[in-house]
Amino acid sequence: MADPSEKITVDDCRVGAWVEVSNGGKEPWRGMIAKVDPTSSQPIAVKWVGNATPGLLVKPGVKWPTNTPDGLYTWRGGIHFVELETLLEVNDDLFHVANRKGLQHAELPCKPANVFCYERTCRGRCTGVPSASHPPPPAKQKDTAGAKGKVKPAARPTAKAKLMPPPPPKTKLTAPPPKTHNKPGPKPHSSAAAKKGSNEKVKPAEEKKRKYDDAGLGKYFEWEHNVTGDCKPSDVLVPFTYNPSRIFNLEPGGVNYLVEKRADPNNVRCSCSTSLLPALTDQFGTIEDLHKISKGQCPYRALQCGGILYHMHVYQDPVGKGYGVRTLEPIKKGAMICEYSGEVITTDEATLREQSYVQLGLFYLHDVHGTYSNHGKYSKIKCTIDPTMYGNVARMLNHSCDPNVSTLQVNTVNIMGDKIPKVPRLVLFTKRDIDADEELCIDYSPGRDREDQLQKVMRCFCKTAKCKGWLF
Repeated sequence: MADPSEKITVDDCRVGAWVEVSNGGKEPWRGMIAKVDPTSSQPIAVKWVGNATPGLLVKPGVKWPTNTPDGLYTWRGGIHFVELETLLEVNDDLFHVANRKGLQHAELPCKPANVFCYERTCRGRCTGVPSASHPPPPAKQKDTAGAKGKVKPAARPTAKAKLMPPPPPKTKLTAPPPKTHNKPGPKPHSSAAAKKGSNEKVKPAEEKKRKYDDAGLGKYFEWEHNVTGDCKPSDVLVPFTYNPSRIFNLEPGGVNYLVEKRADPNNVRCSCSTSLLPALTDQFGTIEDLHKISKGQCPYRALQCGGILYHMHVYQDPVGKGYGVRTLEPIKKGAMICEYSGEVITTDEATLREQSYVQLGLFYLHDVHGTYSNHGKYSKIKCTIDPTMYGNVARMLNHSCDPNVSTLQVNTVNIMGDKIPKVPRLVLFTKRDIDADEELCIDYSPGRDREDQLQKVMRCFCKTAKCKGWLF
């Protein structure tokens, strides 16, 4: 056993080693290290494994046989980069290639070398126990106690102290001070404003604190400008790393991430009349002047630069829907809420991830269509936005069968040129006027308005007059 007081470091991680990763639940995620990048804030890329469940669909027409023995694993869920602090264990012998009695290789939907058995539940059921192919471990990972793995002190998260992904550097805990407290707070992005009913100028930080105090937030966490929450992104029911920009991950294997750069506001021209208004009018009917309903600001410029114009708060819903998002100020019909950001992945990678996501009840994937330039030749591509591990506040919107928010694909200027495909942004807009303190919701299954059109996967709790009974 490794020294319990010693933390897992990048030096302990190498390609081919098995890992367990905290996800805030009872059972950790498990997989194999696919890449190590010590220069990244998420230095470890993990290729996930999941249960080889009898009858599980692998691809159209191909399923795991009904006589598949229990306790087997295979590659499922794709590849993600994770923070070092979320690693619970690094161990060469966490899994071995399965060699169960009665396991017919000819019936398997994959190569026998891709079927694994979890060492701690094998109980001698595998004969011979052939190991997966790994390079020899570095000498510094060996310990005198004889264990080949290195275990973090808390090998499982507990109910009171969960090991979850840390928040990004800009996420910070902020508590509004009492009215007599004059200590300056965190510097906001907005400019100074005058006190209401007075010509006296106030500091931006004081204005911001007063706004949050008036909203009755009490103790809150700031996720980004104009987005606050009852907790950090790493403490919601399905923890994630908050990132307001898209992350392109389109190469085979899914281990090369490229974060999209945002435009400089001074270099963005207003295109509301051509890029936003026609599509909004077609979908929602007559829309007021977009700048007027956006508090005098340009929503197209905000979209291109990653800005959020309305203050939203993430809270825990009291009726069992988990966390949701409510607006702290009124919003007019046709106003832009924010972009639906996350990883931009291939549809093949999305298919792999969806197999695991469905088992965990995770439904965040959204398809988009784009074009890819290769030496001046353009071809159409189909991509998927996946905010499961990396995303922004849009990820937290709950479902409603009578939603007040809808999605729209918007083409914007690609300032990175041929480095990334030209993929439209998936943007949330309001379908009607919304009051302050009202929850923002979208329809998870748009276009399917009757119960017989749904697969009846998950019950709906929206309790609206138009409720279909199911989310999907």
